[in-house]
Amino acid sequence: MNRAAFWLAGAFLAMTGSVEALETDQYWAWGRPLADSTDAVNARFNLELERAIASFPAARPATSCGEIVEAYRSRLRFLLLHDIQIWAWNTEWVARIPDGGGEQREYRATNLYSNHPLIDTGTWMPYTPTIEVGGVRFGTDKLGHLVSSGWNHYASYRKRIEHGESPEQAQRSAVQRGFIEESLILGNLASGIQSIADLEANFAGVFFYRDLCDAEDPILALDGGTWTIVRPVDLRDYVTPRWDESFQPSVYSPNRWRKVRPVLEGYCDRLDDPRVVAMWRRYRELDAESLVGRIVAEKVAAGTLADPSRFGIEAVCGATVPNDDRAAGPAAPPREPDDSTAVKEAILAEERDRRRLALGLGGLHLSYPQVISASVAVLFSSQPTTYDCRTPCDFRGPFVELEPGLGGGRLSIGWTRLVGSTNRSGSFLGAVFMGAAYKLTILRTWGDAGWVPGNRTYAGFELGVPVAQANLGVGLLYRVDSGDGRKWTITGSVGWGF
Repeated sequence: MNRAAFWLAGAFLAMTGSVEALETDQYWAWGRPLADSTDAVNARFNLELERAIASFPAARPATSCGEIVEAYRSRLRFLLLHDIQIWAWNTEWVARIPDGGGEQREYRATNLYSNHPLIDTGTWMPYTPTIEVGGVRFGTDKLGHLVSSGWNHYASYRKRIEHGESPEQAQRSAVQRGFIEESLILGNLASGIQSIADLEANFAGVFFYRDLCDAEDPILALDGGTWTIVRPVDLRDYVTPRWDESFQPSVYSPNRWRKVRPVLEGYCDRLDDPRVVAMWRRYRELDAESLVGRIVAEKVAAGTLADPSRFGIEAVCGATVPNDDRAAGPAAPPREPDDSTAVKEAILAEERDRRRLALGLGGLHLSYPQVISASVAVLFSSQPTTYDCRTPCDFRGPFVELEPGLGGGRLSIGWTRLVGSTNRSGSFLGAVFMGAAYKLTILRTWGDAGWVPGNRTYAGFELGVPVAQANLGVGLLYRVDSGDGRKWTITGSVGWGF
């Protein structure tokens, strides 16, 4: 997505209240077996770092470590629904709960945020599944927070260091930035949820990006004029139990809490499940004090933040998760060297084994000059064969679109990148959550709808930005017929779908 599309999408996200409104429910996975996916997630992070280095040709090598990091960041993120989390949502090498379209429908209907009004734009976005890395369970959205908001935190941290602040002061400033975001459009203002776990993942991004170039023992080093990976990226250096929203509760607005609490009470009977007890014992062993936790405590003491613990399951149920050393399951898993070469090869093989797709898309729009219009499009793309795209997938490719309306009709061809999910048959994109569509359009007006004269023909460029299953479009078209009148017209639309 180019810079113009990025800012257009950002404005639309603000209007819909859907920025970073990706919720997750680790309680839903309580008591269910889940394999640890550390090797696979580490392999993917290191594969993308290798690709970032290789993206600089010998004729124009990277002149600094920072250039490599910029390329790496762009490979891991998109906008809102990031590349790394979409991969973790679909690859067969990462275990997750729920897994597949059938479980996803059940999850959507019964998770912690399933009780919501119809006009609740945050719930128009997908709910993220739970995965496990380093013995810690968390939503795949935390990977997005690490690489996206974490980058913004890191940039803030570096800027303050350059302005003379100590590392401790700069880190505190980065966390305070996160609190402002979570209290406004990225959290409480949009959804009534302030996720402390999101703040922990954001802050971990400071160290994730710092370790690439600026640590005492950096991940990247210059060797004979070539940037090399001295030590592999290991997510266990950054993941903590506080990424798990069942262990680190969020803070809710009164309206949201009234809907969340009854669902949370339904999990009370799992407090003494041996697998839950073992998980929390492991968390207690792994947990350590964090700067985010200290600032939360300060805000609670000052009365500017509700105590997150009052929204936790132990407070709601009036009971604690037992700290029983006899609980079934292992304690904190041993820290073994990461040898992910075989997994990396498997991931590459999965990428290469693809199926071609011709997917239908539809939309309804209020538009200028068409007044009211309906569109139908066909997108030509491909996906790894193993992906179940009834959960969100990243689709890229050319498309053709026909859109008749009251005031005219348009025919467009173009290229799009979007994140969406298919219907059960896999033939139609039933939901489009994020993306950008670049169109070359021919528009023919007819009748007299009071917008523009009829029987005019225009051609030009349009940009469409689907967000949270809604859509915003704008274009600039030139009149190509021989009639009189102004030559240029600006088109615009808002609507539902693609």
